[in-house]
Amino acid sequence: MADLLTYFFIITTILGLILTVYYGRKSRELEKSRKKLEWADLQASANDLGAKLKKQFKPRIVFTPGLRGATFANLLLNEFDYEIPIFVGVSSWKDNKGAVSALTGFMLIETKKWYVHIPESILDFKEEHLLIVDDFAMSGDFIERVRELFIARGFDGKNIKTMSIATTRVAIHNHKAPDYYWMETIDDSFYFPWGKAK
Repeated sequence: MADLLTYFFIITTILGLILTVYYGRKSRELEKSRKKLEWADLQASANDLGAKLKKQFKPRIVFTPGLRGATFANLLLNEFDYEIPIFVGVSSWKDNKGAVSALTGFMLIETKKWYVHIPESILDFKEEHLLIVDDFAMSGDFIERVRELFIARGFDGKNIKTMSIATTRVAIHNHKAPDYYWMETIDDSFYFPWGKAK
């Protein structure tokens, strides 16, 4: 009888350890997906993603849809030893008063939430390697639409890569994640230094 109790306690202890490790990992994943990214995190992501780009793709121009992505693009391009022009779009959240819905000299992409204007002058660089950079990819649909617009306007699809700091598991699962991303998250329940992911 004592041997039976000993085996029972050993099995219970082992099972308890396995469950502790499992739920500890789940807890860390949840914490990571809901945290606030600090500037040090962004610098680390720029360093990591810059190292990958240097090995796999050498951008000659960058497009970012607005200031949120431009902030990160600036950190990223510090990783390169040559100048790379950054074209910054004009993004307006549709629900905000005074949202800009039309601009001369810009191509428009409209989503459910945003008006995004892309400077037409970027079309002067159709032969170059283009990197599209944004801070966050929720579904991946927007970044894909931007990529398709550039291809429709004369860029070679082989010369275009996409990047974000963070992307969701939904985008990854649906094969719409950017080519390069630093962090995988469950949803948009986290913050960048400039505000909530959106």
